[in-house]
Amino acid sequence: MEIRRQSRHQKTTQKTVGKMIFGLVFLIGIMVLFWYNIKDYQKEEATKTVNSQDHLPEAVAGIIYNKPNFSLSYVEQFEIPEWVSYTLTVGMLNQKKFPREQDFNPDPAISTTSAHYHDYKQSGYRRGHLVPSADMAWNKPAMDATFLLSNIAPMREEFNDGVWLELEHNVRDWARLYKEVDVVTGPVFHDSITVIGNNEVLVPRYFYKAIFTTQNDKPIVIGFLFDQSIDNTDRLDAFVVPIDSIEKLTGIDLFANRYGDWDEEIRLEKSDQIDVGYWPFNEKWYLERMEE
Repeated sequence: MEIRRQSRHQKTTQKTVGKMIFGLVFLIGIMVLFWYNIKDYQKEEATKTVNSQDHLPEAVAGIIYNKPNFSLSYVEQFEIPEWVSYTLTVGMLNQKKFPREQDFNPDPAISTTSAHYHDYKQSGYRRGHLVPSADMAWNKPAMDATFLLSNIAPMREEFNDGVWLELEHNVRDWARLYKEVDVVTGPVFHDSITVIGNNEVLVPRYFYKAIFTTQNDKPIVIGFLFDQSIDNTDRLDAFVVPIDSIEKLTGIDLFANRYGDWDEEIRLEKSDQIDVGYWPFNEKWYLERMEE
């Protein structure tokens, strides 16, 4: 009888252990499934709008080329783009960053051939990104595409590594704040400085950047205009200009049909008032610029 009781006890214990193991395996399975779902969700959030071409500016002087997660209008006459356009989301910024493995190269997609890296060699000008590689570092093909010379324009080192870089940092801050921002960047073709290289790449004097987003379904915009021929030591808010003034300089309608109605578009694009509540400037980036 004692042996029989021990046998039953052992069977009961084995069943209990079996149930525990099954429960543990089931729980681990649920956790793994949940983790993969979260990763898939993050990827969807990172890419759900970046492939949209619904809100591109029109090509005024160039030809539009679509790259992985951004677009540009390339102007053969000047061998630089008149604009680049992309959407930057917090999901993109939260993704794992790929290391840079790409060097600057001509863009084989440009039908008339793009600028060449030899054009910049010993020119005294940096190869300045219009779509920052850091904004596309979450996606290797997109990041590699930012190093094509169709996305590049000649910039003074002090400008490229100074106020221009500070603005790029702030744009990423605003993408984290609003979850998503639309960015249009480019040069102003008239009143240029010079040309460089055998391809006579235009060196613009002025560069602009315009950012559009919404807050509680309300459209908000901000625009910047820089003269790269001078040392830009002012705070970033000193370079804010109305979107309308950038459009008049370039002839490009930057955010057409994005405002809901015509009166709102006129009001927002003509305004030069900065609401720091909507567009907070990061003091850290300014101090870093001043220390360099």
